[in-house]
Amino acid sequence: MNDAVLQLDPLRRLVLAYAKKLDRERYALVFALDSRFAEVIRSTSETLIGQMRLTWWRDNLTKPIVDRPAGEPLVALINSVEEQGADLGPLLDLVEGWAVLLDDFPWDDRQFDQYATKRGESVFRFVLGADRELTEIQRIAAQGWALWDFARHCTDTQMREEAFSRCSSLFDSVSSVRFDRSGRPLSILCKLAQRDVKTGTLTADLYRPKVASMIIWHGVTGC
Repeated sequence: MNDAVLQLDPLRRLVLAYAKKLDRERYALVFALDSRFAEVIRSTSETLIGQMRLTWWRDNLTKPIVDRPAGEPLVALINSVEEQGADLGPLLDLVEGWAVLLDDFPWDDRQFDQYATKRGESVFRFVLGADRELTEIQRIAAQGWALWDFARHCTDTQMREEAFSRCSSLFDSVSSVRFDRSGRPLSILCKLAQRDVKTGTLTADLYRPKVASMIIWHGVTGC
């Protein structure tokens, strides 16, 4: 399925290029759902409406394929990936992770932890295989990535700084983050987050030649 149809942003399209052929649809699906849920949060001014829109996706993820609506490209991709044997369980956690964004700011420790765990770990678990346990380092990296991405897009100064501080603490607690070849797109995302942690500053613009070069180099070599 065309990446443009799934409305993936340029960063995710570039990262997706380094997924193994057999893994590509799973990555495309989780990236597209992650983006769709982000759009739900951005475009929702009333909590109840946001909950209803996320619930629609949760319900369809639990329905048999024959009962899902036709005509929605993302639902068609869900069907295709499930028919290939993927466990959709982690995607239900992804919905829950985004639902935390409907809570008022500022957050407490529980909300930060729930968001980071549900969103970050579900993305990593889905593409690597729900039957495969993440290592402790991979779990930390998944949570750190989610907090980094939140900080990059959050307009609330206090929340942005707190999320980035928590992200930095997580990545500072691990020496290195490793994945096998099937996890190359995930290691790219971690590299981007670790790059900002190292400099202590969130990169304002990821669409620059220097960043693209780093992604391409790591995507090809794993270094």
